[in-house]
Amino acid sequence: MNDMTDQKRRSLTKLVSKSIEVYDAGLKQSVATVKYATQSAYSMLEAALFPTLDAVVHMNQQLTHTMQEVLQGEKSWQEAMLDTGRQVETGARFEHLVHTWGRTLFGSARFEDEQVLGTTEHFRLCYLPPAADVAPAPIAAFYAGGCIPYGDRIFRLLPDYNLYARFRERGIPLYIMELAGDRDHINYADLTMDSLIDTLDQLSDAAFAHHRRGALPSRDHKLALIGYCGQGTQALAYLAARPQDADTKFSTFLSFATPVDGTRCGELARAARDMPDICHQALVSYYGALGALGGVLSGHTDATGHHKLPGQAGGYLPGELIQTSLDLSLGALFHKTSLGYFSAGWERTDLAGVRSIGDLTASQQRDLASVYWISSDCSRRFPIPLDIVRFTTALFKQGIAPDGVLPYPIQGRDVSLSAIATDTNMRLIGCYGGKDPIAPHETAHVLASLLGERYTHVVHPQAGHISYVLSPNQWRPDSKRALTPNPLDLLLQEAERAETRS
Repeated sequence: MNDMTDQKRRSLTKLVSKSIEVYDAGLKQSVATVKYATQSAYSMLEAALFPTLDAVVHMNQQLTHTMQEVLQGEKSWQEAMLDTGRQVETGARFEHLVHTWGRTLFGSARFEDEQVLGTTEHFRLCYLPPAADVAPAPIAAFYAGGCIPYGDRIFRLLPDYNLYARFRERGIPLYIMELAGDRDHINYADLTMDSLIDTLDQLSDAAFAHHRRGALPSRDHKLALIGYCGQGTQALAYLAARPQDADTKFSTFLSFATPVDGTRCGELARAARDMPDICHQALVSYYGALGALGGVLSGHTDATGHHKLPGQAGGYLPGELIQTSLDLSLGALFHKTSLGYFSAGWERTDLAGVRSIGDLTASQQRDLASVYWISSDCSRRFPIPLDIVRFTTALFKQGIAPDGVLPYPIQGRDVSLSAIATDTNMRLIGCYGGKDPIAPHETAHVLASLLGERYTHVVHPQAGHISYVLSPNQWRPDSKRALTPNPLDLLLQEAERAETRS
């Protein structure tokens, strides 16, 4: 009888303890949800309402100043009306110009001698030989593609403003792995971290084989791996998952503005950390179910021929949802509103007399194309697959362990950045902008601790997150704002060291 009583007591105690745990967890999630909602509401005020009021006040101040100039005799009424008319005209036209001319210009950098070497379901491999008027460099580079907000066409922004021309100018052949199109051209729902790493492996194999066929007989150089922002993070996951494979093809990894440890990334890290797990899981589950339903309705199947079901990898997070989240974190939501465009155009009276896209100067083209890049229309075209969302969210919420273990399994197993140190001879270079609000240089601390002298950390004080693309003059040594040290100088130095070691 006593045994039965003790057993009942233990069962009741266990039930009560479990109930308390569930209650505590639910209460904690409820408090976190209320806190997150409050912070989101405040972020909305900071990112939209307050900038709107500031813009209205600023435009009113300019109008008042113009009136004062007229009353003081510094400007005639005709001049004042003409100046204000220009501001109103460009303010009213700016949003239209961004979504027409800006869209046309965006991603328009193409090279006469570039070749498409191959395609996959989601990516294509392009080859850019060195510029014809420069001596070939002793190394070729492979650009690791992947998914980032607003799409990867930013690296082909314009013929005069793009990342790839900087390599050609230094005689470095470039192999580019890039998305084969926007969501109207490829199925983003089927792209996962595992398939991305497989594709990176496959296309870098093709690039390496092509490079070896064209290399000078006396030189057997490996490639340099290049990554920018989130694509650099995805490339690091490849290096951690396939270190020995990578070591056969690559001698160096050069990254730009890459958020290695997302927990060090300021407001973006805080936003990811503050979102309750239950909210994130609900969001991902919802869009995963939509992706699975879309697969059934459209006939999409997985590798075994079965229709995708809710809960399986599949689906994507809409680009406009990601854009809104980023804009809330960075305080930039106002700039995507109609009044935000009007306010920006109000300052661009240089566009008042422009009547065709051919009348635009190079800098005006850059401005319209880059504003389009961060627009709602552009973000809508380039969603982020859910599996890559999960990977990125883990980097920003959990970060990377001190021993380099990534917080998200790759191909069913835990992988660590320490494998780059133990299983490769590669050297890494990380370049960061001192004015980058998205990926501050502190995010790369784990690479420095794991790789020691094999990692070179560079901070360019005047650079922002996308300056390496938008500021080609900074790559020239005679510029007042030249990048010091120049990333490609470092890359070529590592190539020479690699040749000496071999």
